[in-house]
Amino acid sequence: MGERDPFGLTPSAWEEFAVASGLPRYRGRQIFDAIHRRGVTDYAAMKELPAELRERLAREMPLRLPEVVRRDASSDGSVKFGLRLADGALIEAVFMPGDESRSAANEFDDARRDTAPSRHPERSEGSLSSHRASEKGIPRASGPRDDRRATLHDKGASPAARFTVCLSSQTGCAVDCAFCVTGRLGGGRNLSSGEILAQLRAVLVETRHGLDGMRVVFMGMGEPFLNAEGLIPALEILFELVAPRRVTVSTSGITPAFATFAALAKRPNLAVSLNAADQVTRERLMPITKTYPLDGLVSAMRAWPLEPRRRILVEYVLIAGVNDRDEDARRLARLLRGLSVKVNVIPLNEDPTWLSGWKRPAEDVIDRFVARLAEASVTVTVRRSKGPDASAACGQLKGRTVDPRRKAQTGR
Repeated sequence: MGERDPFGLTPSAWEEFAVASGLPRYRGRQIFDAIHRRGVTDYAAMKELPAELRERLAREMPLRLPEVVRRDASSDGSVKFGLRLADGALIEAVFMPGDESRSAANEFDDARRDTAPSRHPERSEGSLSSHRASEKGIPRASGPRDDRRATLHDKGASPAARFTVCLSSQTGCAVDCAFCVTGRLGGGRNLSSGEILAQLRAVLVETRHGLDGMRVVFMGMGEPFLNAEGLIPALEILFELVAPRRVTVSTSGITPAFATFAALAKRPNLAVSLNAADQVTRERLMPITKTYPLDGLVSAMRAWPLEPRRRILVEYVLIAGVNDRDEDARRLARLLRGLSVKVNVIPLNEDPTWLSGWKRPAEDVIDRFVARLAEASVTVTVRRSKGPDASAACGQLKGRTVDPRRKAQTGR
């Protein structure tokens, strides 16, 4: 059966388990649906199963969620959860509400300024509001519904009911981007598919949410493309629950893995953390660029298969005096010419301890950078990250508080 963690078993794996146990194949699907659709965390509650089977499952494959050791609530309604895995490793996941009445800005909507939300905001489900030289004729970013099951889960989800869960894929990050606290604190191990799904379930249990209106983004701790072994089975399970267009995987640009994820029958939205449009600046911000150069990354993006009405999300962390000049914007527009992309500008979330010296640009600089992209007919949004007062915003997740590399060097 492969991995024995019940949260990480795909429907086909559960069906194989049922057949191997001398049971009808449908029993496997019943177990999967109970765990993932109904959110059952105790086999005893699966009354549709024979008592003997429930007892065997509880004995051989117990349903264990990670321990919630920390819960940091933000004033905007976001909550960052510190989760302890079975081996003691700590990860963080973030719940971000889509309730317009509680949040100054949705994590994935334009919010260059902290303004009060409109009573009737114009929003396209699954898309970002966009800025261009001309506002007319902009296609929606959301793609067609991928399957009937996902449609049922999306049906009737009002803006107030929508929410996003940001998940981690590793217990640290070895990519070491200069603007990211997770990277500053060093690498860790990959999460298994079961740990990824149990992480999601723990957040849903804590926030008392079901699947309706849920979006999932792999933008937490770790580099998802370095964990294909754990992430791909997790995606297969997620796509049974929500449409692929409601799942986004972000990468710093591990170009050899692009082909692996592109070959999937169902693909998540792709987000690429670009952050610079020239090799020298990107190497300064993202050392991984020395291994996987910028031109190869752009080639991989051009080869990425896109369904109708889908685009690649380009994430660009804007740092004062580093990558925020007019020429940086123009260079970015030239680099992305011909690509179906949406640029998400993310003003740096400062951290005086781990990102010392890096500063967030002034508002007029942010506006000017966006204007230069818009003048070049690039679809662009600005993200006001949720949860900065709880250290839950983009680039602020850490899990640990001590860099293991520094500890090894000092012996403390």
